Amino acid sequence: MDPLSRGAELFNRGLYWEAHEAWEELWLELEDEPKLFVQGLIQLAAAYHKATVQMQPRGCVKLHRSALEKLAPAPRDFMGVQTEPLLVAARRTLAEAERWLAGDVPAIDRALIPRIGLARDVQ
Repeated sequence: MDPLSRGAELFNRGLYWEAHEAWEELWLELEDEPKLFVQGLIQLAAAYHKATVQMQPRGCVKLHRSALEKLAPAPRDFMGVQTEPLLVAARRTLAEAERWLAGDVPAIDRALIPRIGLARDVQ
């Protein structure tokens, strides 16, 4: 399995740190837009790790914002990732993380955390 798919599979199982590590291998080999995109995936995985394991709202918000800056410019189905639903969900969880940071909610609702769809998964 290629590193992008392996990372997506780990991410979708809630193993955000492990997904981060899988994507980091790929990130080291890339350049330009693909490198920024994979860095965004890495940061998004780290944001969810902060939310679900470390319980650090400030780090979660910071990483969410940075991830979205890198992921948002990507075209639809970039590098085989279904970007549109991922971005919609990540914006939703960023808003939830901001409420968490403000003390309005006790944590991010884990049900809002997206799954990463790969374009080849759509038939």
